[in-house]
Amino acid sequence: MKKIFTFAASALMASTVWAGVVTLDLNKPINPDVLNYNENGIWTECYNDVDYTWLEFGDANGEFMLSHLIDGEGASWGGYYWDGFTPAIGGDQTDYGLPGSNGTWTTMFGGCMAGGGCVINEDGSVTADPDQPYLVAYYSNFAMEGHSNQVMFMDADGKMAFEPVGVYVCNHPWPYYGCEHGDGMSDPFAEGDYFELIAHGVAADGTETTVSMNLVEFTNGELLAANDWTFFDLSSLGEVVSVYFTMNSTDVGAYGMNTAAYFCMDKFQVKSDKPTAVESVNADKQVAAKRYVNLAGMTSDKPFDGVNVVVTTYSDGTTSTAKVIK
Repeated sequence: MKKIFTFAASALMASTVWAGVVTLDLNKPINPDVLNYNENGIWTECYNDVDYTWLEFGDANGEFMLSHLIDGEGASWGGYYWDGFTPAIGGDQTDYGLPGSNGTWTTMFGGCMAGGGCVINEDGSVTADPDQPYLVAYYSNFAMEGHSNQVMFMDADGKMAFEPVGVYVCNHPWPYYGCEHGDGMSDPFAEGDYFELIAHGVAADGTETTVSMNLVEFTNGELLAANDWTFFDLSSLGEVVSVYFTMNSTDVGAYGMNTAAYFCMDKFQVKSDKPTAVESVNADKQVAAKRYVNLAGMTSDKPFDGVNVVVTTYSDGTTSTAKVIK
């Protein structure tokens, strides 16, 4: 027996946990400044590994940065490969992987089991709209220049440290149908099997916290799946300079996870606070030390080439963070 379920969490609860919340809006692109989609609902620049190592979205409230082909030029292997986050639209729920085959998924990966982008309604309910974009995420553990599925945020004052509130996620059709009936690589799930999404919060000092949820699990004879937009609470990660996602499955082989490493994501939310009085007078304090953190999580007392998060420690023990580009 198959059963589809949604975890018990509401957008209203998520939006009222903090005094202020900034939410990722894919209708406000910065880099690229316009999103165009092909006939399969996939962003037309998905394989552009020169201009779009990172994607940026935001407005006067802050800017979200999401990794896309983080290894840069050459990472798409001439238009045959991508990883990270890529925008999509349409919410295609079609099963392109008939039992014993998965070849069609390589060109039809723009789907979303929820049926479209996440819409948070005024009453706190959550629905899906095929005319609204969402993110398809492909997790790779082979990325060399940083984590393949990474989210960073810079507030209106240039501060890079943030407190994640949560994000809406749902299953991508490829792993879901693979868990249901197999796809040539993965096997149908049986009792005790699960497909897990793990969020890692990276603090300014490089330490990490994690929280996880199951996207699919087979328990008590039922296949349970997060096929609607489901709130994934990230508040336990604390203050971070980045959040990255990994995946895990009980279906593994000689080369790692057999379950297709995809999920869908929308409406990433971060706590938004105005600068405190202490932060506003940092300029009058003595700087005791500075540490630089690059997008791969490496630290140094000198800036790295490219984007850095600089963590400044003052003589009174307080700290501040900012984004710098060398």
